[in-house]
Parts: sequence; C-alpha cells; structure tokens
Amino acid sequence: EEGFQLSDNKQGRQKLKELIRGWQQEGLEELYCGVESTGGYENNWYAYLKANFKDSAVYVCRINPKGVKSIGEASLKRTITDAVSAENIAAYMIGFPDKLDYGIYREAANIAFKEGRQHATCIRMHQKQKVQLSNQLEKLLYQYFGEVLVYCRHGMPVWLLSMLVKYPTAAMTIKAGAGKLAVFKGVSRAKADAIISKAKNNIQDVSPQIAHMIQVTAREILHKEELIKDEKEYLATLHADTEEVVLLQTIPGLGLSSAVTVVLEIEDISRFETVKKLAAFFGVHPTFKQSGDEIWGNHMSKKGRGEIRAVLYMASLSAIRYNPILKQVYAKARAKGMKHYPAMGVVMHKFLRIIYGILTNKTVFNPETDELNQKRSTEKQQEKELQDKTENKIIKQKKHRFQEVSTD
Repeated sequence: EEGFQLSDNKQGRQKLKELIRGWQQEGLEELYCGVESTGGYENNWYAYLKANFKDSAVYVCRINPKGVKSIGEASLKRTITDAVSAENIAAYMIGFPDKLDYGIYREAANIAFKEGRQHATCIRMHQKQKVQLSNQLEKLLYQYFGEVLVYCRHGMPVWLLSMLVKYPTAAMTIKAGAGKLAVFKGVSRAKADAIISKAKNNIQDVSPQIAHMIQVTAREILHKEELIKDEKEYLATLHADTEEVVLLQTIPGLGLSSAVTVVLEIEDISRFETVKKLAAFFGVHPTFKQSGDEIWGNHMSKKGRGEIRAVLYMASLSAIRYNPILKQVYAKARAKGMKHYPAMGVVMHKFLRIIYGILTNKTVFNPETDELNQKRSTEKQQEKELQDKTENKIIKQKKHRFQEVSTD
C-alpha cells in the first residue's frame, strides 16, 4: 500500500475507516495497527481504532518510541521521513511481537485514567514552575538580601515568602520594625529581632525594580503552593472511592494522594503478567552490567516512568518507620553494608511487589501474607538446591577466557 497522510479530525478518521473497510472487503483477514507514543498526540487515533473496530480482526497497540528509534538506527537509515518512520514501526511490530500489547480497550475506564493522568501531569507542571521560581528568588536574595538565606537551608519557609511580599528589601524590613515582622505566622519576637539585626548588616542599594521582582516572585511561589495543594486534594477526592485506592491505603506508609498516583500510573494491574514486568515498567528493577574483567554491579535501571518512583520513594521514607515488613527490609539492607539510597531502592522494589500482590488478589495489606510467601519461597529454594545436588547439576559460572590475563 502506498504511503498516505490523514488529518487528525473527523474527516480524517472517517477516511481511515473507509480504507480499512475497503481492505477487508478485498480479503484482508487481520490488520495490526501500531501507534507510536508521542506524549498524547496518538490518543485520538488509538481510541478511535479501538472503539470502532473492536468486533473485527483489527488489533491496535501503543509502541514504545525507544524501540522504534533503535530499529531505525540499526538499519543505518540516514534520512527520516514519514514513510521511513512508518516502515520502522512496522519492522518493530514484526520483529518484536512479544513487546506489544493488543489488550481489550475499556473506553470508560481508559477515559477516567487518561483524565486522571493529565490532571497529575498538570500538577507536576506547577511543581516544576514553583521550583524554577524558587531558584530565581534565591538568586535575587543572594545578590540583594542574602542575610535571610540562613533561613532557607531546607527550602523557603512560608513566613519568609509572606514577609518578602510585603518587605522585599533589607531597608524596608528595618523600617517595618520587629513588631510588624512578628505578626507573620512562624515569626516570634526573638526571630524578628534577629532578622532586623541581620538586615542592618546589608549594604546593598536595591532599586524599586529589583524590589518589585522579589515581591512578584515571592507572591507567585505562595500562589503555586496553594494551587498545588488544592489540586492534589481535588484529584484525590475524585478517586478516593476507587476500589484499588481503598485497598492500597491499607499499606502503612501509603496515603490517599500517593495511592491515587500509583493507581493512575498502573491503570490496570492485569496489563502486567508478573511483578517483574511491573517493576521494569517503572524502572525499579536492578540491572547488572559486566564487560570483560570489569563489573559495574547492580543498580536501579531508572528506565521507566519516574513519577511513580518519586511517589514510592516518599512513601518508603514513611514506611520504614511504620510498616513492619519494609522496616525489616531496610534494616537488612543496611546491615549488609548498603548506604541509604541503595537500601531505599531495595525498599521501593519490595513496596512495588506488595502493591502488585494487593491489586492482583484484591485483598487488604496483611503482614502474615508476606511471611507466608517468604516461607514458601525459602522451601521452594531448598527443594531446588536439594534436587540439583542429587542430580549433580550444580551450575557453575564459567570464564570465557582461554588464556591467563596478561600483565605485559
């Protein structure tokens, strides 16, 4: 079939439907459609094909763009056109059918998850903007009011931002006096006196323009913080009654907001045949790298979606204090000599395994279930080792060298 282009509108989709019906009338038995994930631009075509051809032999899947790009690089293509890109997609679909998911499309559920993820993405955008504004304000303060940065070791407190909205310079702070500063929530009289004392050491001559920039930036950061808080609460209330969210909240350390994010990112647990595939999807699984005589060891791959890793990390920080299973996992990892962050990677992986078990079995969190699973795993491992010894099939690692390592 010659290459063709269609507009992403009603007329374009109707034309595609006519083309597919025509091919089927000519004797086409099966049609496999692959749409490359492009940040949401593929959603209209994907949903249309899934919804309108679910009763015929038309199978639709989303494709990871990394695989398609690798196909193009492996074939040494020097030019990229729409026709070449379509050929790369087709080559990937033919060469790696086991990497594709032609699962059943549940329109109502998919729309709910799609909208939820879009909302979560919008919240993350506001969070990034807040970080950018905070960095900008920190630079301004470093140049013109550096004395207050001593209070910003762990981020900018709300009381400081509120103070800068009203008194953005050292001169204005001194003029206001300790009495007016102590009005702000979080500022005691002693702290107000200390701020005034520090401000008197400032020798900068700040222009009205710079003062205005500090005011506007501080005000916008406060607005972003309030907006992010409200949006998180609104998103949580929309999905609070979902069965999966209710089940996940039974895990000590996982709150409502984190549970909602996890459910939105996973979407449907049946998509993942094993927990290893779920861990790989979010990049929590360990990777091992070895080349020649050099070994880089095991590290978290971090190749999947980073959003859920951030949620898992924050939830794990709470879980190692209140969750008996994860607390023990963290302690064992540290006892083996792991530092904090590698140990937290182990905890995150275990956390995801617990989530997978709860969502798959539709049961609440139960520490005894994990203990029983560990016992079964240990017994199975012992049986396997005994069988290997009996049959004398102990696998030994072989070196792929036929000569001693030269030191010359």
